[in-house]
Amino acid sequence: MLIMERGISSLIDLWKEGYSERLQKHQPYQAIQQIKHIASLFSPGDFFYFILNMHNLEMEYVHPNVKNFMDVDPERAKINDLLEWIVPEDMESVRKKEMVLQDFLEKFEDPYELPFYKVLYMYRMKDRYNRYRTMLLQVNVLSVSDNGTIEHVLSVHTDISYLGVAKSDHISFISLNGNKSYYNVDCSTGEFDDSLFEMPLNKFGADLTKREQEIIFYFSKGLGAKEIGEALNISELTVRTHRKNILKKTKLPSMAELVSKCVMEGLI
Repeated sequence: MLIMERGISSLIDLWKEGYSERLQKHQPYQAIQQIKHIASLFSPGDFFYFILNMHNLEMEYVHPNVKNFMDVDPERAKINDLLEWIVPEDMESVRKKEMVLQDFLEKFEDPYELPFYKVLYMYRMKDRYNRYRTMLLQVNVLSVSDNGTIEHVLSVHTDISYLGVAKSDHISFISLNGNKSYYNVDCSTGEFDDSLFEMPLNKFGADLTKREQEIIFYFSKGLGAKEIGEALNISELTVRTHRKNILKKTKLPSMAELVSKCVMEGLI
């Protein structure tokens, strides 16, 4: 328990130093109703989200779905209440991912372009029913202060346990408006590698055919070769052949690793 408390404290201190101390005043987020409306258009799923004010690390809104994961009151929840459900063994990994995220934001040339990026990484949690879940965190910057510091973020947490993927120790920064993306960035040093800004974009799966992408999509939903064949009106043998070709093209040993990589690159 002490190790967990230290991990949470270290994470909070990181955010305070990187964001809170650089924001001179508290500024409530003005478009919460619009965010709720957009979220209501999503198809139902096992997820929750919240809006975090980086000035004081207060939650300005927490979606009621959080109760499906944690024994917390969304009306009174604090950021610490949510962090406590992360698997203790993952706290250091989460801290390093947040360090890389913070480093990326500081090195990014135009902070006002940050709302056009989506940040993804995975972590594990133990829910209120003592079930382990692999979660995909997607972060979007909602607003930036006059001095270029992040003010508000939207944090969406989705249960991807059904995909059967191993937790990734990488982080991805995906552009939403056609600018350069940075996929599966190594987090072991806690720093964003500056050389990635200069490297040419080599998007994973660019040479996959439409049919191969369809097969990956259905596989990620837990369907077997026979079920995929029925869904696409092709034979089970054809599906298996496609699967072999997909693994050969992507140079990955298994479909599970392929799905994990696709998740981290925003392809699923």
